[in-house]
Amino acid sequence: MKTLRIFAALAAAATLAACATTTETPTPPKAQVSSAGSWAYTFDAGSGLARATLSGADGAKLVEVACKAPNGDMAVTDWTWSKASVKEAVPVEFAIGSGKAAPVGRIASAADGRVALQFATPSSDKVFRALTPTAPVSDSTPTRTHVWAAGAATKINDVLNSCRATGS
Repeated sequence: MKTLRIFAALAAAATLAACATTTETPTPPKAQVSSAGSWAYTFDAGSGLARATLSGADGAKLVEVACKAPNGDMAVTDWTWSKASVKEAVPVEFAIGSGKAAPVGRIASAADGRVALQFATPSSDKVFRALTPTAPVSDSTPTRTHVWAAGAATKINDVLNSCRATGS
């Protein structure tokens, strides 16, 4: 009788163990990613909005840089953070060549429903002093860095030239 109870208890324990679900913890995003793709530039004279967009081979937007004339902030949306956890405030390092800016950004749902790193920096920020046609461009948070595709500095320059006030 005692043996039967032990056997029944073991069978019940085995059944419960088989029913237990394992949860996989999501793997953190890569510590560093580099993008490739093609850049496009647009300017809407009516609204004064200049925009450069990097799209991947599949046509999906990877990065968008936008600025509104005159003297608007440069707004950056980086969709390569799509698997990151949503955070309302995250320190960002925006680097162009040797220049660096340190805006506070957020990782949130973008207008298209995808999760993106979003931040802004004034178009007059000193980071843009390091802007040369071949300067590497990247944005970073404490857990991840995205090195932008070639041509980023040129498109940032196009956007800045369109959104800064000029005069004689």
